[in-house]
Amino acid sequence: MASANPPRSKASTTTPKAFASTDPASPLPDLLAGLRWGTREVLIAAAVLVVMDVFAGWSYLASFFAVFRVPVEGLEMSLPEVLGNGLRSILLPLTVIILAASAPHRRLRAAAIAVGGYLIFLAVVALGNHWASPGSVAAQLAASIAIAGTVFALRLGWGRAPAQRLVIGAGALLLLISIPIATGTLDASQKAGTKSSTLRIVTSTPILPSAASSNGQFTNSNYVLLRESDSRYWLFRIGDQYAYSIAKSDVLYIRY
Repeated sequence: MASANPPRSKASTTTPKAFASTDPASPLPDLLAGLRWGTREVLIAAAVLVVMDVFAGWSYLASFFAVFRVPVEGLEMSLPEVLGNGLRSILLPLTVIILAASAPHRRLRAAAIAVGGYLIFLAVVALGNHWASPGSVAAQLAASIAIAGTVFALRLGWGRAPAQRLVIGAGALLLLISIPIATGTLDASQKAGTKSSTLRIVTSTPILPSAASSNGQFTNSNYVLLRESDSRYWLFRIGDQYAYSIAKSDVLYIRY
C-alpha cells in the first residue's frame, strides 16, 4: 500500500521570514532598559548623586576662591550653598548622560541631533540669564559632548573589553574632577577681570585701602563683592591681586 507524504504548506515556511524582516534589531539599544528601580536602587542612586554634588560643589568653591587667594575653609560655607554650586557645575553633564542613555531613537544620527539641540538650548539659556561665565559654559559643553559620545559608543557595543572599561572609568573620573574645577576657575577669572563696579561701602574706620574720608566716614569704591555671609563681606579690589574680608558690624552702609 503506497502512502503519500502531505505537501508542506508554503505559508508555514515563509511566515517566519516575513515577521523577521519587519522587526529589525535596534542598532542603538537603551542602556537603562534592563534596570529595575526598587527602593534600594533609588536610595543608592540618590546617595551617589549627593556625594557627587558635594564633591563638585566643594571643588568649585575651592577653585573659585583660590584665584583670589582665599582659603575656602574660612568662608563659612553652608551645605545648601555647597550643594547649589555643585549642582550648577555638573547639572548639564548629568542630564546629558540620562538623555543620551535613554534616547529611544533607533539611529545614532537622530539621537545625536536631539542631544546637540538640547545642549545648544541650555547654553543659550545659561548665557542669556548669566548663570555662568562664557568660559565655564564652553567647558561644560565640551565635557558634555565627550560624555555623550562615550554613552553612544557604549550603546553601540564599545566597552566590553577590560581595557575599554578601564578607559571609560578613567575618563569618567577625570571629567568628574575637572568639570567643577574648570568651571570655578573660569568664573573667578571673569570676576577678576571686571573693569568697573557700582559697589559702594561706607565704614566707620579705614579698613580697606584707598578709602575716601568725609565727615568721619570712609567711602570705599572700585571693589567687587565675592561673597556675603551672615557676618562678613569678602571683596576684591579691581586691579589688585588680593581679596579683603570685613565684618558687617564695621559697615555703616553698602550699595550694590
